[in-house]
Amino acid sequence: MLTLMVLPAVIGLVIVARPNIATSLTSLRGKWLIVLAAALQFTQYEGWWPQSIPEANQHRLSAVLVLAIAMTFCWLNRSLSSRRAGMWALPLIVLGTASNSIPIAVLGAMPYSLSGARAAGYSSAELATDAPGYVRLDDVSHLWIPLADLIPIPVLMKVLSIGDLLLFTGLALLIVACYRSETPTSADTDALNDRSVQSSA
Repeated sequence: MLTLMVLPAVIGLVIVARPNIATSLTSLRGKWLIVLAAALQFTQYEGWWPQSIPEANQHRLSAVLVLAIAMTFCWLNRSLSSRRAGMWALPLIVLGTASNSIPIAVLGAMPYSLSGARAAGYSSAELATDAPGYVRLDDVSHLWIPLADLIPIPVLMKVLSIGDLLLFTGLALLIVACYRSETPTSADTDALNDRSVQSSA
């Protein structure tokens, strides 16, 4: 779930690399919800929740709020489902967020693979104790394996879950859907040419 913290930065880099994408993203509704979801994750990571709330409950509440935000965002942008990319993007965003939120909401922490963490570059000393918000797969039911952090990314020293991949794919498709909605199709171009011909006649 911490991957949500980097999403605004990633989107910013995309906009800088392709400025014309910035215009297409203005059609999104509830853009501030993405920032809010990232802020919630940052607050959780930095431990800014009130100390009176048990840590496990902090993680549970954060997971539920992030899922609610994702569902609200997709609902506000449901008009994009009329396009092929948007039709896939919105369900993938909700599914990816839910895949990450459910184990946290139930367990109070995200299960992770110890071998995956080692492959990502963490030393035995670093893995001697679990990081806040994480629990080893060996300490929970194996039924959580499909939703756990399993996929090591050594370059970033991260272990991603299937939910992370679904979420990133959904967001990428969302950008594609927005961009194409601003790009005239061949049919639109033909119709515009026809109108120009008729008006000149």
